[in-house]
Amino acid sequence: MPESNSSDEFDDDVFIVDIDSIQAHGIGVADITKLKANGFYTVASVHGATRKTLLKIKGFSEVKVEKIKDAIQKCLPSASGFITAMELCHQRKRVVKISTGSKQFDSILGGYGT
Repeated sequence: MPESNSSDEFDDDVFIVDIDSIQAHGIGVADITKLKANGFYTVASVHGATRKTLLKIKGFSEVKVEKIKDAIQKCLPSASGFITAMELCHQRKRVVKISTGSKQFDSILGGYGT
């Protein structure tokens, strides 16, 4: 599939935010290093982790985990949980439909979007 270089094209890198960005919101380098040592390299990975999982990291208290979760919320591109219709349209344009090879079967299933 050829790629277009249109200025309207959606940039995937906008949603991948490095964990180092939470340093600007009061999280220390030592805590960020601990997160990386435990496999958390992006803001989204920490956002998806439960508080219980983060409490298992050596040196993390409930207060520190809460502070990290607050910093993560500030770093997320769509922290409010709402996105504009234009952003949703761009996300839907990126969905790739996988065909089964049979048009009739595809119409039944609707294809598989990834």
